[in-house]
Amino acid sequence: LPPKVKVLRDGTTDEVISTRIVPGDVVFVEAGDLIPADLRILDCSDNFQVDNAALTGESEPQKRSSVCTHDDALETQNLCFFGTLAPEGSCKALVIETGDRTVMGRVAALAMSTKKEQTPINKEIHHFILIISGIALFLGALFFFLNIGIGTPYIENLV
Repeated sequence: LPPKVKVLRDGTTDEVISTRIVPGDVVFVEAGDLIPADLRILDCSDNFQVDNAALTGESEPQKRSSVCTHDDALETQNLCFFGTLAPEGSCKALVIETGDRTVMGRVAALAMSTKKEQTPINKEIHHFILIISGIALFLGALFFFLNIGIGTPYIENLV
């Protein structure tokens, strides 16, 4: 979260702690700012871009505008998402979601709610370790009893 956000409330502009913004606030985002919540762009500069790498993995910043260009929220150009960065341009935007109700918050909740399941490589490594351990125990026991059979003292067999 950015430490402070420029917010328009009751006709006055003020800087508030980013945890104090609520849906319905109008915020101002400038180049270099972190997006403090899920936002609908009301007005922006021609060069306004958002780096969605933290959310979608896209390597290039995406151009944003105040025009809705797609039905899918992740694809449209008039939305910015919490946790992303504005590397260029500026905008005036309406806060639509905050906290756990943001897209990033829902992704985090989904990640936390999944049960821990072994990956295929983890299963293969575990299976390999069991096989190697079984072979090692078998060979250790075999040599122990063979040496006892030929008369080697018990203590020497253990060492």
